[in-house]
Amino acid sequence: MDDREKRRQFQYAKSLSNDNFWTWMNHIHTKVYALAIEHMTDAMSCHQRISKSMIADVLRKAEEIREMWDGMKTITVDDSVKKDFRTADEIILGLTPTEGAIYRLEKETVIQIVGRDFLVVPIPSKEGKADENN
Repeated sequence: MDDREKRRQFQYAKSLSNDNFWTWMNHIHTKVYALAIEHMTDAMSCHQRISKSMIADVLRKAEEIREMWDGMKTITVDDSVKKDFRTADEIILGLTPTEGAIYRLEKETVIQIVGRDFLVVPIPSKEGKADENN
């Protein structure tokens, strides 16, 4: 999206009433959720041991979890702001967002916490990446 399109979308959002704005936002969140499902489907189809029926089972279960467990028949802003974004590394390795940010560092970096600077230096493993066990 170029700057002109961004300005047009911003002007559109400013022209909406409060109710119409939230309806529009819920529509956008639903589209984003659909894109996430598409990403999940594409990622699963890249693995040769995951069959089409297994992908369908996972998608059905994800829908069940959304509707039955989380009570989200439709996706709304209120539902989506309850969850923090977590990267795959954070989910798989059980990392906090701070640990995830540090884990992804590939070169020497200065991190500032409450006005204090900390130098973080990843120690490369034999393969040239940070050791996954530390």
